[in-house]
Amino acid sequence: MRQTDDEAIVEVVAESAMPAERMGLPSAARVLFGPFELSTAERSLKKAGEVVPVGGRAFDILAALIDRAGEVVSKGELIAKAWPDVIVEEGSLRVHLSALRKALGDGQFGTKYVANVQGRGYCFVAPIVRQADDHDHGNRSSSLSNLPPPLSRMIGRDDAVRDIRTVLKSQRLTSILGTGGIGKTTVALAVGHAALVDFTGQVFFVDLSGVKDKEQVIGAVATAIGLDPRFVDPEEALIRSLSRRRALVILDSCEHLIETTAEIADWIFHRAPGISMLATSREALQIAGEHVFRLRPLGCPPERPGQAAAEVLCYPAARLFVERVGARANDFSLSDDDAPIVAEICRKLDGIALAIELAAGRAAIFGVRDTIARLGSRLDLLKFGRRTANPRHQTLRATLDWSHDQLSEAERVLLRRVAIFVGHFTLQAVLAVGQEEGIDKPETVAALGNLVNKSLIGVWTNWRGPFYRLLDTTRAYALEKLASSGEHDSIAERHASFAIQMLESNPANLLDLESAEAPANAVQDYLGNIRAALVWSFGPNGSDPIATKLAAVASQAFLAMSLFLECRNWMEKAIDRMTPDCDPRNQMEIHASLALSLMFTAGNSEKVHDAFKTALMFAERRGDAHQQLRLLSGLSMYLHRTTDTAGSLELALRSETVANKTGNPEDAAIADSMLGGAYHMLGDHHRAQQHLERALRSSPSSRRFNATRYLFDLRTTSLFRLTRSHWFAGNLDKAAYCAERSIEEAEASDHPIALCRALAQTMPFYFWIEDMEQVERNLSRLEYTAGKYSLAPFRAGAMGLKGRYLIRLGQTMDGMRHLQDSLEELRNLRYEMLVTDCISELAVSLAKQGGHAKALALLDESIATQLAAKRLLHLPALFLAKGLAFLSAELPENISAQEYLEEAMRLAANQSALSFELRAGLGLARLWIDQGRARKAHDLILPIYNRFAEGLATPDLTLAKRMLEQTGALRRNRRGAAQSSSG
Repeated sequence: MRQTDDEAIVEVVAESAMPAERMGLPSAARVLFGPFELSTAERSLKKAGEVVPVGGRAFDILAALIDRAGEVVSKGELIAKAWPDVIVEEGSLRVHLSALRKALGDGQFGTKYVANVQGRGYCFVAPIVRQADDHDHGNRSSSLSNLPPPLSRMIGRDDAVRDIRTVLKSQRLTSILGTGGIGKTTVALAVGHAALVDFTGQVFFVDLSGVKDKEQVIGAVATAIGLDPRFVDPEEALIRSLSRRRALVILDSCEHLIETTAEIADWIFHRAPGISMLATSREALQIAGEHVFRLRPLGCPPERPGQAAAEVLCYPAARLFVERVGARANDFSLSDDDAPIVAEICRKLDGIALAIELAAGRAAIFGVRDTIARLGSRLDLLKFGRRTANPRHQTLRATLDWSHDQLSEAERVLLRRVAIFVGHFTLQAVLAVGQEEGIDKPETVAALGNLVNKSLIGVWTNWRGPFYRLLDTTRAYALEKLASSGEHDSIAERHASFAIQMLESNPANLLDLESAEAPANAVQDYLGNIRAALVWSFGPNGSDPIATKLAAVASQAFLAMSLFLECRNWMEKAIDRMTPDCDPRNQMEIHASLALSLMFTAGNSEKVHDAFKTALMFAERRGDAHQQLRLLSGLSMYLHRTTDTAGSLELALRSETVANKTGNPEDAAIADSMLGGAYHMLGDHHRAQQHLERALRSSPSSRRFNATRYLFDLRTTSLFRLTRSHWFAGNLDKAAYCAERSIEEAEASDHPIALCRALAQTMPFYFWIEDMEQVERNLSRLEYTAGKYSLAPFRAGAMGLKGRYLIRLGQTMDGMRHLQDSLEELRNLRYEMLVTDCISELAVSLAKQGGHAKALALLDESIATQLAAKRLLHLPALFLAKGLAFLSAELPENISAQEYLEEAMRLAANQSALSFELRAGLGLARLWIDQGRARKAHDLILPIYNRFAEGLATPDLTLAKRMLEQTGALRRNRRGAAQSSSG
């Protein structure tokens, strides 16, 4: 049976007036949220004791959402719960959810209950308290227990409580492990209250935080179960009492007396078979029969832009923060503006419940934004606390002091030393900073293992081995200890030396770190350690030799991760610190990386040229052919961007000579790519295509860009150069294929420079064939990528391309402004590759808008510049634009227009630039047709048209065909008219 949306609306109205009687929901439970009380036994929803009328379907939906509060429940699951025997449309679910939200007042006064998580389903986001119904015998027997009330309303731990309670039914000894402040005691108490039913009320809580020896432990257990601890033999009295019972004993805070507690727990385990035990500790008891449950941090919203409040509140860490702020600031509700800040607070505090609660206390007084600002110094939050808590939980510092006091001296030393690492680190890293004379490898490894066991260091393992990490709050505490120890600088130097070693052994290969099996934020941690080492090395207590070497080896990581501005800044600092005795290899790498990062962020200045030349000088002195070719590839890119045609060919021939010496096919391919680009700039398209096609045949496809090999992406560069060469030569289908492949391979290279170059260099072709869909799509990607990575030359180029696009849309004045601004920027940055296209478009538009003189002056200046520099490639386009400018004037100057269009055709024919020859010819033919010289126009276009073997559906060729048909018809008509008159 299928239900429609209209039937669902009728059903909601009908159900609201009748009690629901369907079964199948969780039984014997009450759930409190906000002012509401939901009873699954009575199938009722009440507010302030009054029944809230909701339909049966809406009740089922609400119960299903609450049953998995904090989780996203899919639409399909909700439909299956509410309509188990009926096929319904999704609209039915929306109708009942709307009615439910109305009944709850969802969204009023900032109150949120049900959040829609786009594309995934729905989530119940309000805090809840679960209680047993009054008829549950567990409550009647709870008076036998000494359980204190729950510490606070628990959030995000329902699954943990349920899992531990289930384990206790089959395992008599379970330990909840976790770092300080993570919520072990809160969870243990919640398990205890839930387990009252399972143990007929005999659940006993033993707080061990204040005890100091074995006798006191036994006394604390005896007191908890109601015995007088002053027996002659308290051990025997305790075991006699326990052996006759079936009960759960909770041993809270075992870590400071771990061996003593383990001994007593083992003794109870074997001599009192009816006793189950639940321990909380920062390390395991390590006795037979122990089941370990590691309590993880609360789930935090991921780092993702644009998250709204509803999405953030789907994560328990955020719900805890908001609930605790609301408890102290009654008018608080999370806004969409503050949601990303709360998400960041939760992430910075690692999902640690105590840290989040303390931060929430501050936010209730000073606001969310002040709290995130103070998190810049996490030690501020180590001091912030609450008076009413257990002393070790009053502040984060007290919690960490408690753990620190239990450590051996070797463990304390290692803890403060590994705090120098940002994020994840390896055993090799630990040994690099922790090992020294008097502290050997076995002792260091043992101390590390103990810190892991005591939950002060987390561990994560994959196929590459274990990774370790300190929580941020623990790290802040340990860094404070490192500073006060007086060994910060010596450990920072070891850290910097290890960073150099790490980079030299794996210079820029981040593939492992970006795999799905790597720890979360592995790449950021990798970078964080490099940055921290650089900051210390260049700082007042650092070391210039270490600083320059570290900058040199780190440069490839920055380039591989497209951090061009950062790379440039560190390289400039390194050059300032460089001394004559600095390793020539490091000097070469620093100058090369400065040249590349400077070129892409600040344009093609002489400083870029000088840096490339300096780096190349070092490579030549060392006779390093590989580095010579790598640097020549970078310098080649610079010469292309400045359109230095003669310099490009000379450099490409020089690269060919170096590649011949290495005998490496990939080196030969890079030289071919450079030769192809040089010949294209010279207008020799046939030779350009030969070299570029050979370069592509010799290089593997879909390879990730690696700046340690060459300084430009070989395949992407060869493909967009081939696109332009085929376009000029009239091979328009081949050009379209190469343009598409160039962008695809640029994306596969996973490098923004390759993508920006491919987009910027292929877009003029898409303008030529009037493919505005591709232009719009690629322009948006170019603007986004250039902006994201601060690539000023590409931003300037994108501005000009957008100007051309706006003119095509009819927004001529706005388009002209974009073109003028772009030209100014491109000239300042010396990025000449796109200048002539912008000038041609702007000049024709100026002429059409009455700026005839400005248009001609702009074109004349550009033509003179191209001739003076012997740049012939773009002359056909400039002369074509000048001819069109004369035709576009208010009073067209046909004689001048014909002169420049004919010159454009001649220049294009000299270069075999068939596409430009045709377009100039079409302009001239149109002029002649208007003058009644159709036969001459026909004779001009026909031989050019016949030379095209492809691209016949493109706009110019379609126009040429139509023009030939029209002029042919005119000629036939005139011939017929002449024959009639003579007859």
